[in-house]
Amino acid sequence: MNNSRRDFLKVGAAASAAVAASGTMTGAFAKEFAARTEKIPHASHYGPFHAHVRDGKIVDITPQLDSDANPTAMVKGLADRVMTDSRVKYPCVRKSYLEGKDAGDLRGKEEFVRVSWDKALDLAADAIKKAQAKGGNQSLYNSCYSGWAHPGAFKPNALAGRFFNQIGGAVGTSGEYSNGAAGPTNPVIVGDMEVYSIQTAHEQIIKNTKVMILWGADLYKCNRIGWFVPNHRNIDAYEEYKKAGIKFISIDPIYTTSASEFKADWIKIRPGSDVALMMAMMHYLYKSKKYDANFIKKYTHGFDKFLPYLLGKEDGIEKTPEWAEKLTEIPAATIKELATTMVDNRTFIAGNWSLQRAHHGEQVDWSIITLASMIGQIGLPGGGFGFSMHYAGGGDAASGKATVGGVPQGGGNKVNVNIPASRMSDLLLNPGKTVTFKGGKVTYPKIEVMLSAGSSPIGHQPDVNELVGAMRTLDTIITVDPWWTPTAKMSDIVFPATTTMERDDITQGMSYAQDRLFAMKKVVDARYESKDDYWIFAELAKRFGKEKKFTKNRTTMQWIERLYKRSYAKKKMKIAFEDFWKEGVVKYEVPDSARNFVRHEAFRKDPIKNPLKTESGKIQIFSEKFDAYGYDDFKGHATWFEPAEWLGNKKLAAKYPLHLVSPHPTYRVHSQLDNTWVQNVHKVQGREPIRISPNDAKKFGVRDGEIVEVYNDRGSVLAGVVVTNTIRDGVVAIEEGAWYSPDDASKDKTRCNSGQANLLTSSRPTSSMAQATTANTVLVSIKKAGVVQPNLAYSAPKIIEG
Repeated sequence: MNNSRRDFLKVGAAASAAVAASGTMTGAFAKEFAARTEKIPHASHYGPFHAHVRDGKIVDITPQLDSDANPTAMVKGLADRVMTDSRVKYPCVRKSYLEGKDAGDLRGKEEFVRVSWDKALDLAADAIKKAQAKGGNQSLYNSCYSGWAHPGAFKPNALAGRFFNQIGGAVGTSGEYSNGAAGPTNPVIVGDMEVYSIQTAHEQIIKNTKVMILWGADLYKCNRIGWFVPNHRNIDAYEEYKKAGIKFISIDPIYTTSASEFKADWIKIRPGSDVALMMAMMHYLYKSKKYDANFIKKYTHGFDKFLPYLLGKEDGIEKTPEWAEKLTEIPAATIKELATTMVDNRTFIAGNWSLQRAHHGEQVDWSIITLASMIGQIGLPGGGFGFSMHYAGGGDAASGKATVGGVPQGGGNKVNVNIPASRMSDLLLNPGKTVTFKGGKVTYPKIEVMLSAGSSPIGHQPDVNELVGAMRTLDTIITVDPWWTPTAKMSDIVFPATTTMERDDITQGMSYAQDRLFAMKKVVDARYESKDDYWIFAELAKRFGKEKKFTKNRTTMQWIERLYKRSYAKKKMKIAFEDFWKEGVVKYEVPDSARNFVRHEAFRKDPIKNPLKTESGKIQIFSEKFDAYGYDDFKGHATWFEPAEWLGNKKLAAKYPLHLVSPHPTYRVHSQLDNTWVQNVHKVQGREPIRISPNDAKKFGVRDGEIVEVYNDRGSVLAGVVVTNTIRDGVVAIEEGAWYSPDDASKDKTRCNSGQANLLTSSRPTSSMAQATTANTVLVSIKKAGVVQPNLAYSAPKIIEG
């Protein structure tokens, strides 16, 4: 057992105190602990919790057991969020920038200088005004579109948007990373994005489903976190799944946590070939006449225009199981058996999001929807498809009651330019370039100032080396963050923001269930010179004469109380704000009717009275709208396109013989918590693990526990080897989100010492239509790492006292 795991399992005084405070220990010890500490309610993406504070310091974190059915270890990691070496302690400015030198190429390479708040705020405001004078507001780029910073109402991205809207706006983001390809596609096909929609209730799955296809979906792992505050009741539901005798089939290059828990049959598909498998299944169902022709006729549009492609009359390639066997490495007999199993049983297809984060990712959900249409169980209890069973408690019955929302961004953005989420580097490097997007066009303006708050683009954007080069072309980069993230280290002006535990906020429980309101009470005083995001943006607005318009003369607590007044708790339950704030939580009842919810049931019962919001009111197997776009890489029906980079490309695979996938982290939300002790549970010698099969480990001469270099033409990273039978040959996995740490910051394109997978991923877009990320379309090789330097990812840069 390595030291990190041994330390994790130690039960010391703090752990014992946690048990006592959670109500599972009685006696004098518990009473003493309670008497000497203050118990303060708060909430996070990992669950609701109580912070136990003594003498102004957090001494323990314990879950709110009444609101969290199955707490995760990640909640414990929050104790490191306040006091850590990676905190931004005071306003800092990059040395050359402060001296007035034009030295963007030194970003990430030189030290910072400590300055006063007024100095930093004045410099930021002056940079923005200079950019406005030079290129108008379209020279300002608000890069902080993501709201994953925390679950509260005062999300940094919303506050940044509110600030920019007061001064005329900025270039923003269209779409997202999570579902950049499915987001623009699904609404046209089935009238809804589907990826954020309420799913068929667990109760209906338990009663009716006979077969569940986990098509890349890892329900256990991904539901450990939530956009709002998870209740983890899904774990209890999954135990009922097991008792119900549902047969699980996992189509995935990894034997996931969920596959293991459900004892699923494992179909070890070759990455990038899922659409080919779906096409072959549909071909078999059609030729064998096992498909539901009545459903196709009554509920879908354009099957007659898709069929010639499926039969090879359109492109000369018939999509037979034998054809797909060569692409997927799944035997044709298995493909036929899988299709037969799905039509002979009440089958639910649990799709995921990672498959659409690949070259031609738009085709995945479209193909699943088309396949599900041919099976004919859409709208039946326990049948059909769902793209959100792995997200935010998908399958939970919903309360249907109003929660609190967040601080609004307001109007005022006069800049009519929003770039696709994954096109950040393209935007910065290619001013004046025009790209296609959703049937239209976007022309990139010249960006002078970029602002990041509550997120780290160096982490979620692909091809980090390309992005770093792009960021060095800008006039000014401003970051607002509690920690020295990789993006903060690449900035010119850095503002130290408080953590949520150093301020008050409010939030809700779960995206779908919406069964709680939580007070996120201030736990400790702000550390160092950090300030709330709200205060920071209000101060910036003041320098433009917009402070009152930004704040509406409201304090944060006045905003919180105002948001609470919108809620069902206030309007219907008549619970006073003061009572809610004192208790820290309000519970909503979930109606029994919600446990009977079946997605698309109303459409199934009467497609005339309950049409889908599509061109035809039906499921668009063929879309005239999409066909009219005229793109070569996106057609009017679901299509198999060979990825540009995959193991089926023999020439490229000879150079880089391993397909890298980068799943969501087991112990983080993206990069969050990577600078906390809880990561020691799974890191290997302080680096992100790389999972590899025993056969491939032997082939490349690497051993479990050693550090290797993973590389391709775009970059290289260090990672710790984990040899496992839970990944197929030819595939390796590095979970996304490790903090980027250049091995030698003085050099360009140096390898990452920490294991940030996006040093290896490509900025190639999914297609001309969605322009989304293709992070899962990447080939690599590995080799011995040689001599390695300490990983400095979680250390502050050198700072000079101003």
